[in-house]
Amino acid sequence: MSFRLNNGFGCVVLLGILIGPGLVAAHVLHSLAWAVMGPVVVVAVMLGVAALPLKRKVTSKEFADKLERHLQGTDDDDWDRTSSVRIFNPLLEGVRRSLSDRFDSLSSPENREELRQIIETLRRGDFPSRQ
Repeated sequence: MSFRLNNGFGCVVLLGILIGPGLVAAHVLHSLAWAVMGPVVVVAVMLGVAALPLKRKVTSKEFADKLERHLQGTDDDDWDRTSSVRIFNPLLEGVRRSLSDRFDSLSSPENREELRQIIETLRRGDFPSRQ
């Protein structure tokens, strides 16, 4: 499930997340300073969480399935997560890092074939060599 900011409602939710805690703290603590500091604290916490070295655990076959969904065009905008979220397995992480931007659109037949070969290699339980 993905959260999209396609309309004004998403912007309202985002503003509520940023400003809401500060307004609540300002009301409870009777200090207007918290209304200003609240968004700063929320952004600092978000950046701190984003900087955590969180890695997902995925097998080579699961990773191959995600790559194949992208190749077939049935990944439902999940390509960003597949190509950008770090993987716990160092060998698969190397494969993920080697994907680069050339597989984002898959506009050329050469890129499609190269991704197809990577998928087949992962399905066999091997790890493609970095290029």
